[in-house]
Amino acid sequence: MISINSQQKTILSNMFALFTLQGLQYLIPLILLPYLVHTLGIAYFGLLSFATATIAFFRSTVAYGFDFTGTKQIALQKEDKSALSDILSSILMVKLLLVGITLFILIILIFSLEKISIESTLFLYTFLVVLGDALFPTWFFQGVEKMKFITLFKTLQRVISLVLILLFVTTQEDYLLVPLIEGFLAILAGLGSLLYIKKAFNVGFKIPQKTNIIFQIKNSWHLFLSQIAVHFYTTMNIFVLGLMADNTTVGYYALAYKLFSVIQELFSPVTKAIFPFLSKKYLEHKTDYYKLIKKISLWYLLALAIIAFLTYLFASDIVNLVSGKPIEQTASLLKIFSVSLLFAIGPLYSLLLIIKSDNKKLSIITFRCMILNSILLYPSIYYFGIVGLSYHFLIVQLYHAYLQIKFNKEVWIK
Repeated sequence: MISINSQQKTILSNMFALFTLQGLQYLIPLILLPYLVHTLGIAYFGLLSFATATIAFFRSTVAYGFDFTGTKQIALQKEDKSALSDILSSILMVKLLLVGITLFILIILIFSLEKISIESTLFLYTFLVVLGDALFPTWFFQGVEKMKFITLFKTLQRVISLVLILLFVTTQEDYLLVPLIEGFLAILAGLGSLLYIKKAFNVGFKIPQKTNIIFQIKNSWHLFLSQIAVHFYTTMNIFVLGLMADNTTVGYYALAYKLFSVIQELFSPVTKAIFPFLSKKYLEHKTDYYKLIKKISLWYLLALAIIAFLTYLFASDIVNLVSGKPIEQTASLLKIFSVSLLFAIGPLYSLLLIIKSDNKKLSIITFRCMILNSILLYPSIYYFGIVGLSYHFLIVQLYHAYLQIKFNKEVWIK
């Protein structure tokens, strides 16, 4: 019989909870995407994707890297209630300040760009999810290694959201209800999770000291810059495409990219579940840490290759299943994105840099990718359309993988 210690049981429990949540994230799109494409049409789906891509920049800003730095702090102090309260309060305060800043930026965009101003209500409704993100302390639950609570709150949020959208979004004129429902429920989930933390963990919010706020801002600065830079070569591409192309074209590309993102997120539960454990392992025994990371890397790359092959092989079937009808343009794009999956080592290797507190290298990687993306983005769309944009994404992904391996070379030499 295989013996499993308490730490391994915790990791497996957390992975199971996150895989359950991830499974829900697959199931809901399989129901919701066909429904929205059929009910709203590909043009309105493209419009919603344009708004979502715009707001994604603000969501990343408000996240500020705390899903990793906050998790690490909570994991190291989880027995000290006073310290937990200080961390929770200071991080929440920073997030709420960032909500105010990003809202101000959105208002500037509304008054500056016609394509956004004519749909200002849509963008303001979509922004509600930013406040929901700020209030939901994913990083706290990850740090105390209680991912089942993330699953509980997010499951309720997404299932209720799905039901309400199916009930009330019945014509193209109802498209504004989609972000309104999702944003409102995200805020409720955030408030509910904070109340639960207060009751279950006896950790509440208090007015944080100025020094704690400044520490949190500095501590996550490099990771924040990295995450923002990532948006300049991922979702920001959809934003630029939305400014240059019609909503139908945006819909074709956004659907392919959405499917790629969902498939890539298969690996998210693994990295999130092992992060607290690897952080401790690195501090306690570096030799064992590097041996373990080498094994994880090999399995990770093998899994990427299998998933990439299956995605390429069944691209048309995947699109048909999700959209509810054949969309040749999207299927062709998904095949290009499937090749990008081969080089999607970034989520794992970014984690390794964070564990070593080497956030500066992470910033260098993402900013170099951002620069490459910025140089190629406009000509790719202008001359080659959405096919060019897909190959453009593949080139940047390949460069990103090269830099990640270069800056984590000790994984293979130690």
